[in-house]
Amino acid sequence: RHAYLILAHKNPSQLHKLLALLDDERNDIFLHIDKSAPFSRDDIQGACEKASLEFIEPRIKVSWGGASIVKAEMALLETATKKEHSYYHLLSGLDLPIKSQDAIHKFFKDNAGCEFLNMWPLNPASLNRVQYRYPFPEGSHFFLTNLLNNIAYCILKALNIKRNTDINFQSGSQWFSITHAAALYTVSRKEWVEKVFSGCRICDEFLMSTIIWNSPFREKLYCKDFVDGHTINMSNLRYIDWNRGGSQRHPGTFTISDLDTLRKA
Repeated sequence: RHAYLILAHKNPSQLHKLLALLDDERNDIFLHIDKSAPFSRDDIQGACEKASLEFIEPRIKVSWGGASIVKAEMALLETATKKEHSYYHLLSGLDLPIKSQDAIHKFFKDNAGCEFLNMWPLNPASLNRVQYRYPFPEGSHFFLTNLLNNIAYCILKALNIKRNTDINFQSGSQWFSITHAAALYTVSRKEWVEKVFSGCRICDEFLMSTIIWNSPFREKLYCKDFVDGHTINMSNLRYIDWNRGGSQRHPGTFTISDLDTLRKA
């Protein structure tokens, strides 16, 4: 069985479509709906008939760039690993699969034991996100709190007050497909995760890449090559195009005009 872990925060109609496409007797779906989302579990009841659907409670208020998204990811993994699954797939509620369930299950059966994780070359400047403590770690999306975070960073940097300097951080996309063993290992690191990433900014891009890279599961990576964030490859099996998103924070949205491209992916 496969476990799909979904972080949802808007567009319930699209989420309903995603759930329908994952609705397969071989799947268990675990759904976290952002506490600030303009909809609730009642709005998507009945979306699944074959797959089991479990809602994560209590709901967490997730802020872009905050450690709250790491907390929500860990809550999904904790709940899902109570039952053994062959693979755990982290998705956004805005994702849609571009392969059939038969094709997906066959691929993972043929590549059993591999870990699918995206790894980016580490930008030294990005370490600032996890080596300094910010007063408003959930405020990166707002002008005033982001300004105060930047002021705090400048002061701490001038005073050379760093943290987490003994950790071999690695960065990459937060989305993954990992084995049961890797998922259990990640959950076992919960206290470490809470200690290391509290007070950090945009740390979801460090979480899984750092944990897996500093573990025996590093040798099980399907693709060990580091690629920049604008390169599409098979490392985490997510087709994400950052080259046309129009923003560093948002990748491109595929439309009907991309149908042939998606069919060939």
